[in-house]
Amino acid sequence: MDAKTLLKNKSICTLPWTGFELEPNGNIKNCIISKTKLGNINKTNIKDIIHGKENIELKQSMLADSKPRNCAGCYLQEKHTTNLSSISSRLYYLKEIGAKTDLTLYDDVKNFSLKHVDLRWTNSCNQACVYCGPEYSSKWAQEMGEKVKSNKEARQEVKDYVFENIAHLENVYLAGGEPMLMKENYEFLKLLKEKNPNCTIRVNTNLSTTETGIFELLCSFKNVHWTVSVETIEEEYEYVRHHGNWNDFLQNLDVINKLDHKINFNMLHFILNYKGIHNCIDLLKGKGFHDNSFVIGPLFTPLHLNMLNLPEEMLNNVVQSLKDKLNERPQGYLKNSYENLIQYYTTTRFQKNLKSFYYNLGKMDQRRNQNSRLIFTELFKELNAYTLE
Repeated sequence: MDAKTLLKNKSICTLPWTGFELEPNGNIKNCIISKTKLGNINKTNIKDIIHGKENIELKQSMLADSKPRNCAGCYLQEKHTTNLSSISSRLYYLKEIGAKTDLTLYDDVKNFSLKHVDLRWTNSCNQACVYCGPEYSSKWAQEMGEKVKSNKEARQEVKDYVFENIAHLENVYLAGGEPMLMKENYEFLKLLKEKNPNCTIRVNTNLSTTETGIFELLCSFKNVHWTVSVETIEEEYEYVRHHGNWNDFLQNLDVINKLDHKINFNMLHFILNYKGIHNCIDLLKGKGFHDNSFVIGPLFTPLHLNMLNLPEEMLNNVVQSLKDKLNERPQGYLKNSYENLIQYYTTTRFQKNLKSFYYNLGKMDQRRNQNSRLIFTELFKELNAYTLE
């Protein structure tokens, strides 16, 4: 396959031929956006999954320029969005990996050459964010009395396979849980530093801890792209990111801001930070970050925190505030994020259930011995003005 044919094909993605995502429960997927898993390492060897029926059928569909349902998320993004803030994973990896790969790789569905890994070894996390859950946060699991099954032997097989191919990796994504807490990442990064120091590393982190050695290792690489999760500031931050410390976050941010690394802020917009997100952006801009540093998306789930639950007049005020922000002429990702939020809030059909918001927040407050009404006073004041609880 030549480059022209590859780019002409609107279905093909490089990942079925070049990479995989490992989830804390052992599921293997092509990427985080994939609808279904290829297999689970607790039941099947990683190599057998990669060369298995599900992945081969996916490749066959793509080569025929027939969009597989498993990848509908990317195709939907490409159909409805033309701006950079929502570039699909498919297009990103075609640029980052496809262009650097021998294109004859895509001539046969049996071919595979490991160039990318998305590693989420466990659900280890030191925070229990309000919108997360036990699957991706050990703090949440502890709070709910749940345990995510994780087979050490199966994870070791994946680790061995990745380590065998570490010199050939082009792109690595570390997430979790919180990747700074996973010993597998420390071992991986030490070997990567030795065998493949110029590999591109992307890390999705809450930037809350530097004590495991992983933070220091990441700082020693040249090609690092930090995706920092943050949604609001100060006491609101510490409520949303339960067990988080706002001052620790700022201190660690100052450390990476002095490095020649890329930094983006991955921000979710939902009921609790309907105004706080703007305070957060203003504070970060004061630290020198520009409009292209911010990517904001609506929180879809859990449903009770979705902004669309707000009373219609209050939701209209949220939309107007976003339009006012656009009138300030932001650039790049921030501009596109505001536009996408407005489109979502004004065109999406949604069954409002504000009672679910009150109920679930109340239950969580009870478990955590917190009082959301004392922290988000302005929010509840506005809600009371529009509704009778």
